[in-house]
Amino acid sequence: MKAMILSAGLGTRLRPVTELFAKPAVPFLNIPLLYYPIALMEEAGIDSIVFNTHHKPEQIEEIAMRIPHSKCDVAFSFEAGAPLGSGGGIWKAKNLLKGGGDFLVSNGDEVILPREAGTMKRFVDQHRSEMNLATILVMPHPLVGIQFGGVWTDANGDVKGFGKDRTQFGPELTGYHYIGLLLLNDRVFEYLPDGESNILYDALKAAIDKGERVRVCVGSFTWFETGNPKDFLEATEGALTLYEQNTEDAKTLRTICSRFWNPGTRLISTSTGAKVLLDGEAQLDSKVQVEGFAVLGRGARVETAAEIDRCVVLPGARVSSSRKASHEIILPV
Repeated sequence: MKAMILSAGLGTRLRPVTELFAKPAVPFLNIPLLYYPIALMEEAGIDSIVFNTHHKPEQIEEIAMRIPHSKCDVAFSFEAGAPLGSGGGIWKAKNLLKGGGDFLVSNGDEVILPREAGTMKRFVDQHRSEMNLATILVMPHPLVGIQFGGVWTDANGDVKGFGKDRTQFGPELTGYHYIGLLLLNDRVFEYLPDGESNILYDALKAAIDKGERVRVCVGSFTWFETGNPKDFLEATEGALTLYEQNTEDAKTLRTICSRFWNPGTRLISTSTGAKVLLDGEAQLDSKVQVEGFAVLGRGARVETAAEIDRCVVLPGARVSSSRKASHEIILPV
């Protein structure tokens, strides 16, 4: 099955990190964000992936061309001028995606860990057995219709609309959180306009209005929000805590880490209980005080007597001797 990973966005909410990195290239637990959806999509049986690019396309191409232990063919769809949105990106890549009947689409910056084994197989089986135009992978979330836009369905799981304002939808509808994965039939190109568009609000809503069947597949997931620096740091702490647990999502996280971590990477705990993730080529000098957690990327260094509290030190960055850093994503200079 063919797949597409949406990786052309600007990542504006995560600036200044995304002034140096394409958002899907940002390391999360020292793994490019791009690799998390790839690991999940492979469970669905994909054999080729299209990446759309715009912001820092060379980073996406370099990471995509060296996916560890992957047999997938790789292609790229460059969007000049400005990103075309989720729908426009799919539309531009149509010649690379058509021909297999169905294809899988994922956001390129999601960290989503299923809490139940076999979730992706169930997702694919449902889509094919129901012969839907689209099947959207969703999860319940208390902030749908308050902080997040929702996928609104009837009691049978048929999608009726999309939006954040619950008052637009009747009380009989249930709102779910779209986690960034959907299966599409090739017929979807009949509903995609030329140029920039949103796959949900433009293409799929138009298809629903014309009687096409769009449904949800509801699952249970651990989802880490990485959109802005505060959420990114909180997600990092949450993932480091999850890593040591004995749950299905923790097992998946450990599998991803063992596959994608650089050789020599280790996760240690200090005498104070802080968690420190060290890339095999990172350096933590003596007498460094760590509170909460610290993640050191490739070539990063924290010098003697520095103090760091809940920080991510990106590849090549340095925390100078005696500096006190707290709740920071530290960039290379």
